[in-house]
Amino acid sequence: MKRNLILALAFVFARTGVLRMSFSLIAFAVPFVVFVVVASDLGGCASSRSNGANPSQGPPPGRDSQIIRVPSKDGTSIAVECAGAGPRLVMVHGGIGDRTRWTPMFPLLSSRFTVCAMDRRGHGASGDSPDYTLQKEAEDVAAVVNSRPGTVFVLGHSYGGVCALEATFLTDRISKLVLYEPPVQDRGDLTVPARMERMIQDGDREQALVTFFREVVMLSPSEVAAMRSRPSWPGFVATVESQIRQMRALATYRFDAKRMSTVRVPTLLVTGSETASPQMKQAISSLLGSLPNPTVVVLEGQQHNAMDTAREKLADVLMNFLLGTTDKHLGN
Repeated sequence: MKRNLILALAFVFARTGVLRMSFSLIAFAVPFVVFVVVASDLGGCASSRSNGANPSQGPPPGRDSQIIRVPSKDGTSIAVECAGAGPRLVMVHGGIGDRTRWTPMFPLLSSRFTVCAMDRRGHGASGDSPDYTLQKEAEDVAAVVNSRPGTVFVLGHSYGGVCALEATFLTDRISKLVLYEPPVQDRGDLTVPARMERMIQDGDREQALVTFFREVVMLSPSEVAAMRSRPSWPGFVATVESQIRQMRALATYRFDAKRMSTVRVPTLLVTGSETASPQMKQAISSLLGSLPNPTVVVLEGQQHNAMDTAREKLADVLMNFLLGTTDKHLGN
């Protein structure tokens, strides 16, 4: 049955035009697995940064939020911006940028959650360490989760999703997990980070970033052009070096289906119907086939950046899953 679900997911990716009804749900239920399709009409560089916090770096907190600092296992200071009230939702940004990938969604979520967007190490106002590993990133997420009282949900995007997934092996405080296209099976072409590194050394940081988005994430030219027009673009350019070390870390990461079968946390897998990367599609299929308790949501018309292009629909998906209202749609 799981194999059939994976084939169904592949069919959806191949035939995105068949879904037209706004926010309709198609569900296939088998033991421990629910397959949900949401259709919407929305269109290794080491850092020189020290372990300590960097208050001079990163944006200031919003008017209704505050910055807290959490020491990770190795002592690195992780900056976290929190706002709102209710169960805690820790948000982990992807490979490029900082917590401001998520803070524009605070107004949509803060009435239902205490939203806490963290700066991953080497980003924004967080510290860093010269000996970078993916394990340290997972320890950072676990440290932030363990610092929060009560129920804690975790949302991770892209590389941040891999960090969030790995954090489930380090803490039992995560009650639900949301992973938006985590590249868990992306061995990657290591010639790409090598070329990006040369571009940065030659002073062409922006081209290095475009190369990453086009050749690794496989964003469409129109989506890259849209990203260039947003205020967040200079921040992406400023942190492009971090993507090189992350790509090299992913190249050594080994997805283990048997290990993933021990993750008992209910997990929502979010993906865009227009996502072009075969590695990301394979990652969703692999997680669907190995996690004991997954739900899949496919956002029609979206790629890898629905937090920029479809915030309200993404917020609806998060609230439905995290607050339990998804069952209402499924008739359970």
